[in-house]
Amino acid sequence: MPLIHYATYIYFAGGNPAASTPCPVYLAGGNQLVPLRADKAGTVPLAQPPVTDGDGLLVFYAPPGDYTTWISGTPVLLTVDPLETDEAWPNTFVHMQTVAATTWTIDHWFGIKPQVMIDVGNSQVEAEVDHPSLTQTTLTFSSAQSGAAYLRR
Repeated sequence: MPLIHYATYIYFAGGNPAASTPCPVYLAGGNQLVPLRADKAGTVPLAQPPVTDGDGLLVFYAPPGDYTTWISGTPVLLTVDPLETDEAWPNTFVHMQTVAATTWTIDHWFGIKPQVMIDVGNSQVEAEVDHPSLTQTTLTFSSAQSGAAYLRR
């Protein structure tokens, strides 16, 4: 199931922003905390409760669904919309190579040799794949390329 980027400003009942406020995220209608992620790849757990920033902004990645947080005893519905366009797939790291190069060096934090899919100009292409370490992958092309590499855990 994809993870969706969620961000919303949280306010106290009087209208003031809930700045630097812990916001435990539960399944709607329940008391079970939801595992949240801090990154699009879904590899970095986000501590529960997440804390809003200085302006009251709450940000996390989670599967689509309805969630609830409580602010000063008042429930706040958080709907993570499955139609959101900033969809993220767990355990996938996306590397965007904007400058054409014959070698792409990709630093990731998987700690394993990931599977690699390369997309250049909306076509999947082949490259020599090397893993100099468990946190770095290099792709070598016969000519300079730009595009995206999808590393899957």
